[in-house]
Parts: sequence; C-alpha cells; structure tokens
Amino acid sequence: MRDYVHVSDLADIHIKSLSHINAKSKSIVLNCGYGKGYSVLDIVNIFKKMNKKLIIQFAKRRPGDIAQVYADIKKLKKNLKWKPKYNDLKKILKSAFKWEKILLDKI
Repeated sequence: MRDYVHVSDLADIHIKSLSHINAKSKSIVLNCGYGKGYSVLDIVNIFKKMNKKLIIQFAKRRPGDIAQVYADIKKLKKNLKWKPKYNDLKKILKSAFKWEKILLDKI
C-alpha cells in the first residue's frame, strides 16, 4: 500500500510551504500525500482498464519493502490550509498515462 500523489498537488504543496516559511521565518516538517493508501494491484487494475494490451508480470516483494505507507496529512492541512486537487486515483493514472504517451510519441 502506497500513498500515490499527483505531481501537480506535490508542486502546490512545495509552493505553499515556501510561502509559509517566508511568512513565519520558520521551517516545518510535513507529510505530503492524500492520507490514503492503494496497493500496486489497485494501480495495475486501473491501468488494465485504460490499456487492454497491458501485460502484467507478478513478482515477489522486494527485500525490506514496507507493507503499507501513507501520509498523515492533518498537519499539512492545518498549517498550509492545503486541499488536494487531483486526489482521484483514476485522474492521477490518466494524467501519468497521457504524460508517458506524449514522451513515447517523441521518441
């Protein structure tokens, strides 16, 4: 389980963090994410619906890989008044798929 976050939301967090640091003259440690975890299989299943030709290869978990990790975003929301814009997993994956397709088309 992982807390997948859209790059645009992550960039927004960075910008708001810099504004916060400038205003308060003090840094702060924040967890970035949406506070919800998804399994790799969840991700694969959504991609499979988007691309029927997708070939899936299952493998063993990597040594030392943590089973679950997702952000506690209470402090993020409180200090930065941040709200996610892209926290729908399907939107995130469509955006990633579109980006990768653009890159592949340029090759």
